[in-house]
Amino acid sequence: MLKFVERALLRFVETVSLALLVILALSVLYSTTMRYLGASPSWYDEIASVLLAWLTYFGATYAVLLRQHMSFAGLVTALPRTLSIAVALFGELLVLAYFAITGWFGYKVLAVAAYDALLSLPWLSLDIVQSVIPITSVLMIIGTLLTMPRAIRDAAEGRDREHDEIDQAIADAEAGAQSYTTKEHRA
Repeated sequence: MLKFVERALLRFVETVSLALLVILALSVLYSTTMRYLGASPSWYDEIASVLLAWLTYFGATYAVLLRQHMSFAGLVTALPRTLSIAVALFGELLVLAYFAITGWFGYKVLAVAAYDALLSLPWLSLDIVQSVIPITSVLMIIGTLLTMPRAIRDAAEGRDREHDEIDQAIADAEAGAQSYTTKEHRA
């Protein structure tokens, strides 16, 4: 069940990120074309900044769900098993606390931002623009909670997924190089 929720959340964040990327690319293309034609849209700079910020937050959420954010897994797995589990759990709790604080204060900012709007699009209030902070903070908390058991299990087993990925990439590269030299010798 947790795997299903994790995959569904990952697909949701992927979809939102892709949509934001496409909208940003289209707005840049439109603005560039219009600027070339001498009719630059007034809203472009603000909207592009907002879209980039939203894309950044959702991209960070995607990284959390894939456990691709910065960590010290090599250091944690080098510790004795009990200490490794304790350090990994402490790190996870710090991450959760950070996202909770960020989300809480991001939510508090919405009340203040509701009274202001974008300059070029006065109908778009800043609370909508700033809502990405509490939204992605909640998604990051959920993502951390969903992936935490795997991270603790990896710490207990002394497994570093980053090194596993590097070892796999090296093995794939060596196999590719071997097949290339074999084909070269046949020719």
